[in-house]
Amino acid sequence: MRQVAITLLAAAVLVSISTQESVHAQEISPSFIVGGGLGIPIGTKVTNNGPAIRAGASVPVYQNLHAVVEGHYSKNVAEFKRAEFEQFVPGPSSASSDVTLLGANIGIMLRSPTSSPVSVYGQGGIGVTRAERSASVFLLGESPGVSDIETVLSFTIGGGVQIPINPSIGVAVDARYSHAATEVEATKRMPITVSLVFGL
Repeated sequence: MRQVAITLLAAAVLVSISTQESVHAQEISPSFIVGGGLGIPIGTKVTNNGPAIRAGASVPVYQNLHAVVEGHYSKNVAEFKRAEFEQFVPGPSSASSDVTLLGANIGIMLRSPTSSPVSVYGQGGIGVTRAERSASVFLLGESPGVSDIETVLSFTIGGGVQIPINPSIGVAVDARYSHAATEVEATKRMPITVSLVFGL
């Protein structure tokens, strides 16, 4: 019984040391991140959730402060009011549109101290987003296409938690508010993603 207790204690110590080394390694080194999840729309036009993908890299600049470069993609379906399409097709009965956002941003990430195996972080940045709408306008049994593409300024802010798996790999769960300054009405999303973090 005593040997079993000693063995369990030794195993617990080893796991604790390994976890702390994982956290420390990811805290002081650059890392890549790639992941995906749901892009939840915010607003009155968009009617469903869609896929969201992000990928990027972070570099430590001072203690728990990191510089971040990220790319992002999301796609949702929107419904539009009749008046918004009358300039293209007179008197449509209904209209729907695939709204695709593709962009990149630069920003900063502030991470919590590494005393805990789970690292909490906040992140924000500004960038440029390409917004594309490919619409179908239903009128008298026909469905003429209408498309629109804009490149606009955007920003994102949010946070998440990161759990180390080993000294070079972790898992991050992240929620953001994403805002693209599209014409007429801003396009807003809340992407919730699960990502792999690869330390270098």
